[in-house]
Amino acid sequence: MKPTHFAENPRIDALSATNHILEDASTNACFGDYVVFVDESGDANLDPIDPRFPMLNLVFCIIRKDHYFDHVAPQLKTLKEEFFGHADLILHESDMRRKTGAFSILRETTIHKRWMAQLLTWIDNTETSIISACIDKVALTRRYAHPFDPYDLAIRFCLERTRQFLAVNNQTGRPTQVIFESRGKRHDRAAETEFRHILTQANPLGHHLPDFSQYPLESLFIPKKANLAGHQLCDLLARPLAKWSFDPASHQQPMQIIKPKLIAHKVFPHTGWRRPNRSNTPNYFRGYTRLNPSANDSHAPR
Repeated sequence: MKPTHFAENPRIDALSATNHILEDASTNACFGDYVVFVDESGDANLDPIDPRFPMLNLVFCIIRKDHYFDHVAPQLKTLKEEFFGHADLILHESDMRRKTGAFSILRETTIHKRWMAQLLTWIDNTETSIISACIDKVALTRRYAHPFDPYDLAIRFCLERTRQFLAVNNQTGRPTQVIFESRGKRHDRAAETEFRHILTQANPLGHHLPDFSQYPLESLFIPKKANLAGHQLCDLLARPLAKWSFDPASHQQPMQIIKPKLIAHKVFPHTGWRRPNRSNTPNYFRGYTRLNPSANDSHAPR
């Protein structure tokens, strides 16, 4: 399927944009029941690596379309209106953390506590299956003479687990839309190329090659200004997951809510492995991607 881009019209209304790009499973049975939102924390740069945040964490949030339309988006709209007086505000984890811009009202302790409590309740009430891939860029450059691109690695790991989820949830033959945040034509084109390579197995990294043909995926690129609740959810989850990957004591309050929803979490290379309690995640997907050649091989990919 041809990727859809909305970067040319960044002021598009959130609900109308979502209605425009998503096929309602209740009225169009040929499309799947789920939509996948994608966002990341950190960047893919290897030269230089930011010592303050030397990792890239990619998050996929898989949500049933009916739940998204009926609960996730409306509840976030109501929450924004209660605290900020309108729903046009876009949640940025970094701005919230620094209490800058519109989020300066959170400097008031009482408001901040109430906001965080209700925001965490919204996340808790959101029925989503979370897939996360965290790339330790320092370990990656130490292990590989010619490191893989961190973003390409993360997409591959997340798509593999997404395929497993779709198989378990009876989505065979039903297209599922994967919505990326648009970063401009050049970035979007690179992401789309890697997305297609993975689905067609044109650029395999290992012996195990998942077959995506039975679970068609369509990539969509929509700017943050479209104000999609799914992207904002991913944005709020990405940093806590990245920090938790290397420090189990980090972000304990949000992680108590996130971990039961986490169905796959990959840290690459194999450092700082963290996973939730298996009893809370019966459908935890380990994944099968194995890199080939090995890290010590002189033919490691450029």
